[in-house]
Amino acid sequence: MFFLVATYFNVFIILFTLGILPDWTVNEFVVYLVGFIDWVLVHTEKLIMSFSILFCFFLIWRLRHKIALATGLEHITLIRFSWRDLCGFGVRQRPIEVFIWKVQGLQSASSKITKPNDLFVECHMGYNEPMRTRVHNNAGSEAVIRESFQLNIDENAADTLMTLLVKDQSLLANSEVARVTLSTREICGIEDQTGKRRSTFSYDQESFVELTLMPSGTLWLAVAPVDEANGDDETKLLLQNEDSLLPC
Repeated sequence: MFFLVATYFNVFIILFTLGILPDWTVNEFVVYLVGFIDWVLVHTEKLIMSFSILFCFFLIWRLRHKIALATGLEHITLIRFSWRDLCGFGVRQRPIEVFIWKVQGLQSASSKITKPNDLFVECHMGYNEPMRTRVHNNAGSEAVIRESFQLNIDENAADTLMTLLVKDQSLLANSEVARVTLSTREICGIEDQTGKRRSTFSYDQESFVELTLMPSGTLWLAVAPVDEANGDDETKLLLQNEDSLLPC
């Protein structure tokens, strides 16, 4: 009863207003009302489409890590840009040297049936370019790597991860055998244990940390800080003694 009374009252007010206004009729009001409803429906459709597109972008942004994991690109940095660069704060990076001694207990690659694994280690971390060791042919389930490479690390970027991939070299595409992912805090912990507390370095168990690989296997890793000042002094010394060097 309330809604019926309210409806009749609204219709009476509209008709009374149309009767008072000299330039309006009921037919013109109905035409304009239908046009207004049509305008609302058209723009509502556009609004729904726009919100749907924005919602899809929002879902992609929220699920970007799971999408990257499903596509196998979670360890690759596609865009080397940070909000710190945009705000002008800059990134405080320092160099470290990563030593890889050996890998053990690996499974056979899915692409290998009659041939042992041709193993090498690939490293991805933040803005650094991918690093790779040489390929150890016919290595099988273990290989002595004994190689190192240098990276730039930002201790304030806690979300930066280093991914070490043990891969098998194939004819067409390399296949992943095992992997391990380390956070910046874990890398600094390994550096404090294997690099900063030791005055001498050698390829033995005391100088390295054993890491468990997924799905199986172990990798022996050591991290040490890089003193760039000593490197500059050595370069200057070589330039000063350039006359004493024999040409090749």
